[in-house]
Amino acid sequence: MNFIKRWRHGPERDQEQLLVRLWTINSMNADDNPQASALAFDAKTDLKPTLKYLSGSEVDRTIERTVSEAAYTNQVLHNLRKHMKHGRLER
Repeated sequence: MNFIKRWRHGPERDQEQLLVRLWTINSMNADDNPQASALAFDAKTDLKPTLKYLSGSEVDRTIERTVSEAAYTNQVLHNLRKHMKHGRLER
C-alpha cells in the first residue's frame, strides 16, 4: 500500500521537494551561516500547510542536501577566486 501511495503521488512529492529546495536557498541567502537543523525546523513551521506528501525525514534530507550542495559550490568558487587572485599577484 505504501508503494502505491508513493508511486501515485510522485509528481506532487517532486514538486514539494522543489518547493523545499527553493525555500532553503532563499533562507540561506538571508543567513550568512546557515544551520541545516535550524532551517529544517523553520521549513517545517513555514511550509507545513503546503506539504502534503513529504514526510518530515524527507524534508530534513532535502534541506541537508541543499545546504551541502550550496556549501560545496561556495567552496569551489572560493578556491577559484583564490587561484585567480594568486595568479594575478605573480604577474
